[in-house]
Amino acid sequence: MTPPAITIVLDDKRKRLGLWWQKLQHAVGGVPLLFAGVHRLQAPGGAGDLLAIAEIAVAAVLLLLLARDVSSEVAASPAARAHGSPDWFDIVAGALLILESVHSAHPGGKPFYERPAFALGVATVMIGLLHGKLAQLSWKRREIHIDENGVRARTSRIRGFSVAWTDVRDIRITENAVIVDTASRSHTISLRRYRNAAEIRAAFSAWDAARALPDAS
Repeated sequence: MTPPAITIVLDDKRKRLGLWWQKLQHAVGGVPLLFAGVHRLQAPGGAGDLLAIAEIAVAAVLLLLLARDVSSEVAASPAARAHGSPDWFDIVAGALLILESVHSAHPGGKPFYERPAFALGVATVMIGLLHGKLAQLSWKRREIHIDENGVRARTSRIRGFSVAWTDVRDIRITENAVIVDTASRSHTISLRRYRNAAEIRAAFSAWDAARALPDAS
């Protein structure tokens, strides 16, 4: 029996590491702002200062969101997909950058809205709001599609291959790679890069077994 067509979104470990590095940078930036807000409230005449309250609230929410995301990452399936909702961490991180520009403004200096942190904060908020669409576009560039016609793989923006079953001579599946051999060349998918390597391995195993059947096309 021919397996159903399957599309596997490649869950690249390096890409996730880059995303986590960005989150940690934002979170580290939130700690000084949190203490700055507390100090502002404790200063004489600081009680009830709206900026101080905003600094404390935004920094605290950012750290809570980081803790939530860490917990979700640990519990998530290796085959996790890019979701379509806004990224609240980026939205709050953008608000944090905007507050930093307000906090650093002083009489006689540049207005807060002319500071680089403000522009970066607005951009970060927009990226967070559009996270679903941006993530889907990004992840769709890196996928493997297997159906009755053959294999189509896109492992980066510029690297990929498309092979018809009639051109496939052999499929070698190891712990660290899937190698699709044709008469002219071999195409290698390095499994060490992906968190969903088991899913990729299983899909190729199923289709390779079906390809070997007497009635396989």
